[in-house]
This record gives sequence, structure tokens and C-alpha cells, in this order.
Amino acid sequence: MNIKELRKTMMLSKKTDPEKSTILAMLLDATQKIAKSDGNREANENDLLTAAKRELKMAHQSIEAGIDVGKTVEILKVFIPETKSGEQTKAIVDALIAEVPEEERNPKLIGVIMGRLKKEYGDAMDMGIASQMVKKTLS
Repeated sequence: MNIKELRKTMMLSKKTDPEKSTILAMLLDATQKIAKSDGNREANENDLLTAAKRELKMAHQSIEAGIDVGKTVEILKVFIPETKSGEQTKAIVDALIAEVPEEERNPKLIGVIMGRLKKEYGDAMDMGIASQMVKKTLS
């Protein structure tokens, strides 16, 4: 969902689902604050993703503290792309490393492999987990 769709959904849900409308308004506000703090520019989808991740993290922290967050988690998850599982990440990392001849594999390739993963999978993969796998394999 992009920012335009977010605004439209927020407005449409005002009467039918006030809780959803409030959560979406909060997300839109957080998105705009990110863009404003980064050179007072228009908000974009990257800002929306960043805001959704932050808000989702805060919702999880609230849940851990025993605070009821209603449908917040369910609504925010729509804005965050699913990430690859650990098994999927391992299979992708192994496949990329297998492309490199065995005699050329060394820790200096970590940056190259990580660059490819970031370019090809972006937010669809947990780069922290992928980095650990790459380092373990190439070290």
C-alpha cells in the first residue's frame, strides 16, 4: 500500500472502523515526520515502510508490557513485506556462495554477497541473519 492508498483507506474507514482509521492516521503522521526530518521533503513509500516498522515494534513492546493494542499489529503488518524464513534465507545464501568457485571464497567476498542480497531482496530478507550466514560460510 502506498501513501495515497493509505489516505484513502483512512478516510473510508473513519465511520466503519474508527480504530483502524486512528491507527492509519498515526502511521501517516509518523511517515510525514520521517520525511520532514529528512530535509522537509514529501513522504515516500520508504518512509511509510520505516514508520510501519517503528510503529509495529512499539506495538510489540506495548504488548510485552501488558498493554492492549487492539488491532494495531494486524493493521500495521499490511504495510510490511513478508521476510524470507531462515530456511529460505539459507538456501538463497548457499546458492549465491555456490556461484563463487571454492578457491576464490574468502571473507573479502562478504560485502559482495551482502550487496547482491540487499539489491535482490531488500526488505524481503532479514539482512542480519543473512550476514551471519554469509560470514560463517566464508570465514
